[in-house]
Amino acid sequence: MRSNEAIRERIGELESAYDEQDPPASPLEDEQEAVLLRAIEELEWVLEEREEPPLY
Repeated sequence: MRSNEAIRERIGELESAYDEQDPPASPLEDEQEAVLLRAIEELEWVLEEREEPPLY
């Protein structure tokens, strides 16, 4: 399992890749942009889940 720091670093890398393709110049770049946004959202969700206290 990755540490929170590693996940935040990966989010930064994905955001940089997203910024490089903004605005998308082709349908392929548009599709890649959607994939990047989805990956960023999933990693942010992981961080949020880790920060919430357990529901015991």
